Amino acid sequence: MSNTRMDNTLRVIFAGGASGGHLMPGVATARALERAVPGCRTLFLTSESRTEKRCRGALAGFDTAWLPDNAWRGAAGRLLFPARSLWAAGRMVEIVRGFRPHVVLGLGSYNCAVPVLVARAFGVKTALLEANARPGAAVRLLAPFVDSVMVQWGEVIPRLKLRRAVVTGLPVREHLLSAERGAALCRLGLRADRPTLLATGGSQGALALNKTLYEALRMTAARGVELQVIHLTGIDHLQAALDERAGLGAGYRPFGFLGRMEDAYAAADFALARTGGSTLAELTALGLPSILVPHPYGSDHQRHNAELLGEVGAAMVIAQSELTAERLCDALTALACDLALRRRMAERALHQGQPDAAARVAGELAALAGFVPHMEQTTTRTEETPGRTSRAA
Repeated sequence: MSNTRMDNTLRVIFAGGASGGHLMPGVATARALERAVPGCRTLFLTSESRTEKRCRGALAGFDTAWLPDNAWRGAAGRLLFPARSLWAAGRMVEIVRGFRPHVVLGLGSYNCAVPVLVARAFGVKTALLEANARPGAAVRLLAPFVDSVMVQWGEVIPRLKLRRAVVTGLPVREHLLSAERGAALCRLGLRADRPTLLATGGSQGALALNKTLYEALRMTAARGVELQVIHLTGIDHLQAALDERAGLGAGYRPFGFLGRMEDAYAAADFALARTGGSTLAELTALGLPSILVPHPYGSDHQRHNAELLGEVGAAMVIAQSELTAERLCDALTALACDLALRRRMAERALHQGQPDAAARVAGELAALAGFVPHMEQTTTRTEETPGRTSRAA
């Protein structure tokens, strides 16, 4: 593709936001790019996948273009994969010719593969964003061919064959970091003099976590522990939580979905959560102690993510197979009653966090395209050796 353009406007395509965990870091990066390179244009590629549709509201105000979903799921998915990939490639050729991007950023899901490869064929700069300590199949496939791979954890780098790796952290939406605790507690109807747990299983909830939590909360109450709970149940599991609410005390607040997620984070003293890359990026950026229960199905990346925080004392990690109400109750009691423990874990979580990751990723994208970003902190660290790196200044 010719590099001659009508203007000198930075153009970036974000590809592969197949879930909130992939899409939200892309949204945070796009916002940071708007600040870093005023007047830049960003385009998000969307599909009709069920998980992606749930997150579509986050793209309000951004340009989008439709690309066929080429998921490799089930017998039908495998059978249709070649045809869908060819269809997606043809559509991506049209998008590249029309939008004329400087950079295409793959957000890590299977749907980023075709856009990144097509962009590469047209001579467009390409990059990947990896949220997990164990890279996904798409990132492993594409890493040798792209210009830059940006990672949340330095441990992922020895697992990849690549040209350039940069430890940036994973972008977190800016508003999640700026809510005021007192106002958040007031909006949620909670008290300032009691410890508050944020329990979440991700955007779709986690049924196994929910059921164990109900029993564990009754046990903590029987021990005399006064604990407030913000419980993000997932839409499908809200009614079950409402049915349980009468037996869980006045401080139990269940939500199927919370529009102001920043309030939940600001009000919380500690969290119970799964261990997706985006969740851990948010917990560490905020310095929130946590009890982590990795999702036991699919790939093993959630276990690897959890181990990184567990090993440094930023989180208590409980395997799903070992999760009982009594064990969860013990963890909840320890964190609710021991302020010094929470402070130690918070400090260690903060040490792992990269609250300025969006600016770092935006700076790397701008540099790939030959633009000078207008921001105070855009330094990134290129990794040449395996192992954990210290938090960049």
